[in-house]
Amino acid sequence: MAKSIVIISSVVIILAAVFIVHGQTNGDSTPKPNNTHQPENTTRFYYNHEPVDTLYFCGESVPMNDIDVFERFERDFLINVNDRTQIAMYLKRAGRFFPYIEKRLREEGLPDDLKYLAVAESALLNVRSPAGAAGFWQIMPSIARQYGLVVDGVIDERYNLEKSTTVAIKYLKNSYARFGNWALSAASYNMGVHGTDDELSFQAQDNYYDLWLNRETSRYLFRILAIKEVMENADKYGYSEVRPYAPLDTRTVTITDGITNLAEWAASQGTTYKEMKYLNPWIRSRKIPPHPYRGGTYEITLPASKNSFKKPSAYAYMDNKEEDNAMQHGFYEVQTGETLLSIANKCGLTVEELRQQNRIKEDDEIKPGMKLKIMP
Repeated sequence: MAKSIVIISSVVIILAAVFIVHGQTNGDSTPKPNNTHQPENTTRFYYNHEPVDTLYFCGESVPMNDIDVFERFERDFLINVNDRTQIAMYLKRAGRFFPYIEKRLREEGLPDDLKYLAVAESALLNVRSPAGAAGFWQIMPSIARQYGLVVDGVIDERYNLEKSTTVAIKYLKNSYARFGNWALSAASYNMGVHGTDDELSFQAQDNYYDLWLNRETSRYLFRILAIKEVMENADKYGYSEVRPYAPLDTRTVTITDGITNLAEWAASQGTTYKEMKYLNPWIRSRKIPPHPYRGGTYEITLPASKNSFKKPSAYAYMDNKEEDNAMQHGFYEVQTGETLLSIANKCGLTVEELRQQNRIKEDDEIKPGMKLKIMP
């Protein structure tokens, strides 16, 4: 009996060994990847940010030689650069909303970097915080009313991109006039002017980077800087394939009286209730009452035409007319603030195609005025 058990055990062990060897050599027919030849745009996980002497926010230098400053920046950089889905959506929404925000900042003589504040605040979504702040710029009800916005259960103009951007611009201008630099102005947007004043006075400092602040505000500017770093260098960090959404073609209708049934009114304007609500998230009800301020009006945004929301160009960075014109000439002149990613999306190419056609190396920078070949 014992001899039989030994024989059976030996057979089982031999069969198991044969099975394992066979599985290792023949069981997996899938070719193993060759990791020695990875494509340039292969997604990678970032563990560090290379030390740099300085970064800039609104033209002001950030003291990256300060260990605490560098580590605070690196933390938010790593959180953001490795959040692939979130950054991709930032870039997509930026294609639709940045052109308007950039235009407004430029008209008011404010730094372009302030657009990243809206990304840090809301991810370019009309969201509401647990504290009650709302819209792209996350404005509190008291601040909104102070600057003349309507905020009630039916109308909440904090969700109106045009009007909330106006409030954000005024607030930031006032903060800059008070503090004299953009780092403290951004901090005051997060913790309030009085809170910022109090910390500066108590700690006898005049510099954001030398203040000991609450956790949220101490990270606030570094989150903005990290988002800016990744979005401005999307190609470098592996986001070259992201295709931003284009701004939508719209028209505006001025309302002087109330509207009792918005679905019927939308139909009379050649659109749907859904499209009207999508473009006007500040309308929180099925009707619009008369404006509470004497002589006040509402501007309702509607699709420019009946098929505006059905054009394929809504999912490209540039409409076909502009793209065809660029292709006809065979070259593209780089504009201020553009990247290889944005140009590639405008011209219907990939970043790699642009690099190859123009012999642009990975570390090369493009500058305004450069003419790039854009042969399809």
